[in-house]
Amino acid sequence: MGNYNDIEKEFIERTLALIGQYEHLMHKYEFEEQYNYTLLLNCLLGLIVMPKEKTITFIPKERITTDLKSMLGIPNSKINPEITDIKELIIALRNSIAHFNISVDSKDQNFLIDEIVFKDKEIREDYEVARFQAKELLPFIRYYASWILKNYDFRKVNQ
Repeated sequence: MGNYNDIEKEFIERTLALIGQYEHLMHKYEFEEQYNYTLLLNCLLGLIVMPKEKTITFIPKERITTDLKSMLGIPNSKINPEITDIKELIIALRNSIAHFNISVDSKDQNFLIDEIVFKDKEIREDYEVARFQAKELLPFIRYYASWILKNYDFRKVNQ
């Protein structure tokens, strides 16, 4: 695909397409060479950090509830209880990602990624923003990206 016609919107669409392309190719690689979580963390950089300045005003201050977490695709993930709404969560995730305060946890000796931990060391060295279940990261990315795109279209129509 060539140049961007509308970089803000197309970057998000292309990021989602990139994930889809990788999903279709991943099986061609040995398990040890499948870097799906590396790709997803890179995509977070492109979806949360880069467009933040333009999208932050359109993120709702909707309270984080069990239902909202399910809609976001993260029903089993843990969000710091001090973070009470989705806008706070996105800002906190943005800071964690931008400063690369991310780690992964494994539950066994195989060192598979079970959880992705987002921290904000500027608040406190051990301050956890969120602890995502690994299998919930992709649904979260897809939901959040589609939400940004819907709001983008709404903004364009109402300018």
